[in-house]
Amino acid sequence: MGAIKIEDLIRGYGKLEVLKGLNMNVDSGSIYGLLGPSGCGKTTLLKVILGFLEPKSGNVNVIAEVPGSGVGYSPQEIALYPDLSISETLTFHGRLHSMTVEAIAERQSWLIDFLDLPEASRPVGKLSGGQKRRVSLAIALLHEPELLLLDEPTVGVDPELRARIWDHLSTIASEGTSIVITTHYIDEAARANRVGLMRNGILLAEDSPQSVMNSQNAESLEEAFLALCQRGVKV
Repeated sequence: MGAIKIEDLIRGYGKLEVLKGLNMNVDSGSIYGLLGPSGCGKTTLLKVILGFLEPKSGNVNVIAEVPGSGVGYSPQEIALYPDLSISETLTFHGRLHSMTVEAIAERQSWLIDFLDLPEASRPVGKLSGGQKRRVSLAIALLHEPELLLLDEPTVGVDPELRARIWDHLSTIASEGTSIVITTHYIDEAARANRVGLMRNGILLAEDSPQSVMNSQNAESLEEAFLALCQRGVKV
């Protein structure tokens, strides 16, 4: 099976239906770019995949054990302990995943350099919003899981670092890691192996970026997305 297979997923909050019979397929060892406006259900979908939310109906099959060490998750909202330093934060999460102190130290050194973070002793509470978001990404990458779920990880990141992050994601995907990444940057999603264009709780299209563009006779993903939104049908 692939990394994730979802069939006819329905999930909401009370009387509000957010996911409306959604179908989704994520291949193992690939990057899946999930695109859509705020409020369309992307974060709810990730939380269902993670097992944080139960489906109202439908089937969700995930290759990794969720929740568990097979998954790395970087949420859209900041969920860090402000009194801990960067080093203490990474050590805390590394030990939760049964990493050795030596392995944590090695990964910490690389992640701080890779993500342009301040010195490891800096308290999380004194970091900027963008730095906190990068610490959250570091936590997801720390234990090198087989499945990564990244919710808007590049918001507020400068273009050079965004490109470096995508280069790394491409590398680890080629080595077998399966990645689902939500983003508002439609241009960067073109680097994904597969994209899902989401609106109003369903996927309007799901295919390689080029195939989606070809299906709409579009020259960009943004143009294709606009065309699909106007039609409101899945291809």
